[in-house]
Amino acid sequence: MKNIYFDLCSIPLFVLIMCTCHIRGMTRGRANRLFLMVNAMSLACAVLDVWMEFTVNPLPLSPGRVALGTAISFAYKFMRNASIVIYFIYVFTVTRTEYRLWPLKNRLFLWLPNGLLVVLLLQNLFTHNVFAVTAEGGYFRRPLMWAVYAIAFLYVAAGTVYCIYCKRYLITSKWIALISVYALILASVVVQMLDQRLMVELFATAIGVLMVLMLIMRPEETIDGTVVLQGWKAYQKNLEYVLKTRQNVQIVVVQMTNAAEVRSYIGDKAFHGYIMEVAAEIDKLYFELRTHVDLYFERPGSFYLIIEDTKLDVASLVPQFVERTTSRVRRFAEQGVRFEAKFCIIRHPEDVKGVQDILNIGHLFTRLGKPDQVVYNAADLVHLRDYTVVNHMQEILNNAITGNTLEMVYQPIYDIRQGRFRSAEALARIKDTKYGMISSALFIPEAERSGLIIPLGKLILESVYRFISQMDMDRLGLSYVEINLSVAQCLQQDLPATVARLQKQYGVNPRQVNFEITETMFDNLSEVMDRNLRELVNMGYSFSLDDYGIGYSNIHRLSKLPLEIIKIDKSLVNEMFTDDGQIIIRNTVRMMQDIHKELVVEGVETQDEMEALAAMSCDFIQGYYYSKPLSADAFVQFIETHNKAA
Repeated sequence: MKNIYFDLCSIPLFVLIMCTCHIRGMTRGRANRLFLMVNAMSLACAVLDVWMEFTVNPLPLSPGRVALGTAISFAYKFMRNASIVIYFIYVFTVTRTEYRLWPLKNRLFLWLPNGLLVVLLLQNLFTHNVFAVTAEGGYFRRPLMWAVYAIAFLYVAAGTVYCIYCKRYLITSKWIALISVYALILASVVVQMLDQRLMVELFATAIGVLMVLMLIMRPEETIDGTVVLQGWKAYQKNLEYVLKTRQNVQIVVVQMTNAAEVRSYIGDKAFHGYIMEVAAEIDKLYFELRTHVDLYFERPGSFYLIIEDTKLDVASLVPQFVERTTSRVRRFAEQGVRFEAKFCIIRHPEDVKGVQDILNIGHLFTRLGKPDQVVYNAADLVHLRDYTVVNHMQEILNNAITGNTLEMVYQPIYDIRQGRFRSAEALARIKDTKYGMISSALFIPEAERSGLIIPLGKLILESVYRFISQMDMDRLGLSYVEINLSVAQCLQQDLPATVARLQKQYGVNPRQVNFEITETMFDNLSEVMDRNLRELVNMGYSFSLDDYGIGYSNIHRLSKLPLEIIKIDKSLVNEMFTDDGQIIIRNTVRMMQDIHKELVVEGVETQDEMEALAAMSCDFIQGYYYSKPLSADAFVQFIETHNKAA
């Protein structure tokens, strides 16, 4: 009887690897599935190897054991060679070069040897020229056994050569893990040739597969554990592989535009279930189309799809996907959640070539196209001026901070009751020497992502405080100026000290400043932020909530912050002449009056809108109907003229 202890040791290793993959969520995606197949086949081979030894020993064998031994040997040889083929495909998948297997001649090269093996094993049932199991001799090899080894060696040799070729695509540790499986298999075969009693091949395979698990299949690098989907880091790395291997792909970005609000509204646990339902619908749709898709997720709610079928008309699938997904998440819709998404289609390398360019488009496309657009094509966006600006935003922000290119403009806010302009909102612009005037809608999000919002925010605060100190607000009839505060600023422990310093330096009364915050503050209401806001209120400052109406605010949420003013977003104004829109705005006005909040309506552009809002007894109106944002000097002149007339 052969030494089966190595096989017995390999079995718990394969089981451990299998359990680890399932526990850590490594079951989605082609690479994960192929890895699990290799591991499962190797486990089956180890079990069959041990079972074979107990079946063919001791001699002589009964007819039943002869038949069983023949079946086990057939299954082992087929499955062992199949596992080597699957691992060969896995190598192509990990290096993102699987597209090289698509041509017919390459597919023939891949499957023809394995097909010959199947034919060889089937004919052995009649000729017994590969192996035989007899009552007297047990199991023994026959002359054509060399063909079985030759086929396996062909795959191992081809895989080894291809691993060496693909070294440039992988970091050293991952490359070593990938090629180690082949090295260990070859070494173990040599050992078994020298001593047939040592069954070390599958134990060596288990060690190699374990190395792959540890160094390549690392979910902490690829999986977003909250939703068990491949995450942002995996998307970045696979994009790099796509570019290195010069693969032609389509990249589809599905950006759920209301993801942050949905998460705040239904809570983390339900939101994760919501995301999983959307991901399942994406998988289902492309499975039905027989098209492979690598799916990645980025918080709060963006999906990235790498599609290898470059001929697929993705744009035509969008209405179908939206309809199916809306139906699938119906139970969330019953809680008031709307599935709102926008799509961007990027063709590589035709539209965009660099990794950073692809990442930029995926983040920014909703701000580069038309506001009501649902499907965007990267080819239409890369020629826009805003795209060029965004791609150089780091340079622009650094120049704004160090080169004094930041400018403040002020948009007047009209008091309906008093019939005059009583306040204004301070808005930041960058007047770059190279790229011209840049709006805050472009540079603020990038400043927040890069951390430059802190120094930029301090410049904005100082500029507005200086402006307030230079004008006679009582003479102009102004009560206060609104300044936007970002989440990052509110999380700075020195915010009250910074404001106190500016207040003293410029002699500004706290009642002359109102700080605007957004609804995202609710998601970041930490102890530091809450303390900062309360301290500023105690210093005499007031707060307003910006963009009310685009999220999931309610009275309880509004009561969490010390708010005096609520600003209704322009999106509600756009719907005000519909039956539902009028009801929503009228009830919002009444609700704010009942809880003693002043109401500012933003984005008013026409006389009809102004008169309708005045009839509803709104407090303040802000928008292009009265004035666009003005430079400091133009603003003062505008207020002097209009308030004097009033």
